[in-house]
Amino acid sequence: MADQFNLNQLLGGGLPAGLLSPEQEAAAQQRAQAAGLLNFAFGALQASRGAPGQGRPSLGQIIGQAGPVGVAGYQQSFEDTLKRSLQGMQIAEMRRKQEESQQLRSLLPQVFQVTRTPEKREVFATETGDYERVTPGGVSGVRIDPAKLQALMMIPGGAEAVRGLAETQKLVRQAGLGVGGAEMTSPFAPYMSAQSPEVRRLAETYDRGFKTGTIDEETAFKRIESLGRLEDTFVSREQARVDREFTREQSRLDRELAREQGRVERESAREEKRLQGTEGQNLSSGFANRMVASNAITDQLEELQAEGKAQVFPTKTTSTAAGVPFVGGFLQRKTMSPEQQQYKQAADNWIRANLRKESGAAIPPDEMQLEYETYFPVVGDEPAVIEQKKEARRITTEAMIKNAGPVYKPQDVTTLPTIRQIRTKFQLESGR
Repeated sequence: MADQFNLNQLLGGGLPAGLLSPEQEAAAQQRAQAAGLLNFAFGALQASRGAPGQGRPSLGQIIGQAGPVGVAGYQQSFEDTLKRSLQGMQIAEMRRKQEESQQLRSLLPQVFQVTRTPEKREVFATETGDYERVTPGGVSGVRIDPAKLQALMMIPGGAEAVRGLAETQKLVRQAGLGVGGAEMTSPFAPYMSAQSPEVRRLAETYDRGFKTGTIDEETAFKRIESLGRLEDTFVSREQARVDREFTREQSRLDRELAREQGRVERESAREEKRLQGTEGQNLSSGFANRMVASNAITDQLEELQAEGKAQVFPTKTTSTAAGVPFVGGFLQRKTMSPEQQQYKQAADNWIRANLRKESGAAIPPDEMQLEYETYFPVVGDEPAVIEQKKEARRITTEAMIKNAGPVYKPQDVTTLPTIRQIRTKFQLESGR
């Protein structure tokens, strides 16, 4: 029993711990023990024959000779098992790496999102016919899909690929190019035309650092956030300054407008008061209108006198009749033609307006006669004197209009009835 126990101890040694799984280790031990026992049996059988001439060996001699043979078989089986296990592990590791490599090769291109320009087709007319030239589209931009990049990092070996990708991007930035050989668009480009001079200066500095690779993407995003805050602060301050200036300018314009409005209102009030005129100007305006109307009538009658169509000026008969005491006026009217009566009425109206006496006492007859002889034809006046009196009436009428000032509103004498219209309306006949 003791020999059997020592033999089992000799053949029962295990494999190094951790090299194989428990199942693999148990199977290897069984194979190694079986090989050791089998070799031990053959060794014992051979040793039991003994050497020629020495007789039959004892059990101890048999074990002494067969033990090393069993141990050698066990060790050989162990080495074979170890080699086969290592080969299997190497093959499995190679397959695993192949699968990871295949996954990387299939997923890595999906990380990049490429935009292309469409192909361009141009048709040229030649002597032999139309010729079509096709210009293939090219890469217009490349960007990295963050979701695909995250998925890439989750597979075995993905993190190493991402580190390699980052290093490649850094080298590309240092060359001043983007993916695909196109010129790289800096993330700081929008801030190089910012309103704030400080933001523009910082953006240019950061841009140089990004293109040379001293600033990575994560740092660039942080810088962009700070630039955005600086720009917002500057714009807010600038807007506040503009608002204050606008408010000041608006207040100044409002004050000027109020002053101008006040000035215009004062001038308007003065002009309105001026146009209303004084009491004397309003009286002069009424007198001027009467004188202008009278001149229009006398001018028409004098045209009839000049054309020989009517007797308008006074005659010796009318003048003599006017001198008869008490009934001179009646006799004068009886001896006058309708045109003479019209002329005398217009002349008297002009004289009364010029003397401006109607608001008070009556004008004495001698004063009326004196004014008549001053401004209107009488018996014995030469044509030159008659024309001179007419000019005097015109000058006196204009003086009255001037005295009326802004109150006077010229009347349209063309709307006044003509002498012919008056004669036709009242069926007047000439007194000649």
